[in-house]
Amino acid sequence: MRAFTEMVLLATAAGVLLAVGIATAAPFPDVPPWHWAYDAVTRIHDAGLVQGYPSSPTELIETSITQVYDGFAHAAAPGAQEWVERFTYDRSAAWPAPFRRGEVAAFLLTGIRPTVNGDTAVATFHASVTLRGGSEQSASMRVALRFNGDDWQVDYATLAQASPLFR
Repeated sequence: MRAFTEMVLLATAAGVLLAVGIATAAPFPDVPPWHWAYDAVTRIHDAGLVQGYPSSPTELIETSITQVYDGFAHAAAPGAQEWVERFTYDRSAAWPAPFRRGEVAAFLLTGIRPTVNGDTAVATFHASVTLRGGSEQSASMRVALRFNGDDWQVDYATLAQASPLFR
């Protein structure tokens, strides 16, 4: 019964916060602005009702790589470009042209294996991407990353070197 009461209180508080309209940037790197739960997660976090939990560098690196691909898959969504920029660095002078082309319709990243060395890392993985026109691309990827104190960021130049989608 106690758990049910806590759920009701949490749901009520979330509803009140939604009605009030309190919002700041969500600190959760796995909830992009176009996600259906983004506003609710942000509001209940800002009210002190939920708190994110630390993840291992390996999990955070996987999340950062996934968020870059997800940003490309949702290129038309408000905030998507800024989301990709949050998780990347060393973007070329041509940026954001590759992002604006928005060719990614769906993606599957498998076998992500990061090797962490302090605040830097290298990750290898396999990317299978379906483009908006229905064609598919597949590539073995090797990207560099750095930790900026808040997020792991993918070296965009290494993405562009490994796949034409990012050029």
